[in-house]
Amino acid sequence: MRKAFWATLVWAGVCAALGAAGVWDTKPYAEWTDKDVDKVMTDSPWAGKGSLTHAREGANLGSVPDWELVVAVRSALPFKQAIVRRQIGLKGTPTPEHEGLLAATEEFYVVSLGGIPRALAPQLQKVADAAELRRRGKEPLKATQGSMMMFDKNGLQISRATFDEPQILRVAQRGGGGGGARGGGFGAGAGGGQDNSGITATLVLGFPKTTPITAADNEFEFGTTIGNYHVKRTFKLKDMVFKGQLAL
Repeated sequence: MRKAFWATLVWAGVCAALGAAGVWDTKPYAEWTDKDVDKVMTDSPWAGKGSLTHAREGANLGSVPDWELVVAVRSALPFKQAIVRRQIGLKGTPTPEHEGLLAATEEFYVVSLGGIPRALAPQLQKVADAAELRRRGKEPLKATQGSMMMFDKNGLQISRATFDEPQILRVAQRGGGGGGARGGGFGAGAGGGQDNSGITATLVLGFPKTTPITAADNEFEFGTTIGNYHVKRTFKLKDMVFKGQLAL
């Protein structure tokens, strides 16, 4: 009876461990289903919904909008694997370029904010300038690089541009070439009225590793401001371990 009791406890522990493991721990990325890829890219230790709050205090502010904003750490290996898997298809063969992407050591923490309504695209310079990675007791990391991608209502990418190209609103690069805002570009003129196109923008930002994020930080928070709202997402570092290493 005692052996059976302990065997039951051991099996229960194994089941609990398996239940807590994500697809990134249980099978190679080339075997991930489309559902698995979506999980990694939208609801995993490296990605999740951003929370919205009013940027100012006061009565009669109304409810916050129901934007489906997703904050993701795109420089983390599991997220990069999801990108490659989506590009090559189920059990496809990665190209040398894909292998290089997965093997590369990123110079920046690359974090994206997706699901931004197209009408707000002209404000992305301010969104990028306000973006920070925050840790308790340390100075926040500010974004020094940025780019923007646009997606249609079916999630298909329709355009991409870096922020130092003149045809879109320009985000000044800190520590490099400056530059102010320039008019035109994606979403210009879209702010006056309801936009039912379903087109959204994804802002991709690079944060320098001047003071690296370590496991001792326990967690970090991405935060920025979009129009009249603050958006943030907290990441728990203990959950962001992949193959024995912190994946950022």
